[in-house]
Amino acid sequence: MSRRGGRGEVLRSTILDLGTGTGAIALSLASERPDLSITACDFSAAALAVAIENANTHQLHNVSFIQSDWFSHLPPQRFEAIISNPPYIETNDPHLSQGDVRFEPLTALTAGQDGLDDIRHIVQTAPHWLVNGGWLLLEHGYNQGTAVTALLQMAGFHQVRCLPDLAGNDRVSLGQWLVA
Repeated sequence: MSRRGGRGEVLRSTILDLGTGTGAIALSLASERPDLSITACDFSAAALAVAIENANTHQLHNVSFIQSDWFSHLPPQRFEAIISNPPYIETNDPHLSQGDVRFEPLTALTAGQDGLDDIRHIVQTAPHWLVNGGWLLLEHGYNQGTAVTALLQMAGFHQVRCLPDLAGNDRVSLGQWLVA
């Protein structure tokens, strides 16, 4: 996934992990693909501190960390892929008071009445941050695949599809940003 720049230097492919939390996705990619240049951002300073500690523990040096509420504090740049596991649970979901999620901050879980507020924002803003041909990949709830793929299509993404998790539930929707 590396490419050549001017003067023959090799440029690393660039990935943005929005809402990285403790860094699980970004650091897994960094470990498997040291040729990638990954930017991991989160609005939570505490979550970023854990992600940085995790990167240091595993000696992963191809990840940079930025405290940012989605795209708001990123320096201007373009990415070949943007990945995100944003909050996607409905505000009044009864599961929020059960199991382990009771101990999670609600801001890391919920996104409005239908759970899609953050996904809407990411889908609308991502084209300004993607290279031509870049991809947006979004994790979402098992029952949100149709809604998320519709959002991607309405925003002008191409090759839109939804992928299932290991249980066969809709889990990740993606689309490619193409500029004519």
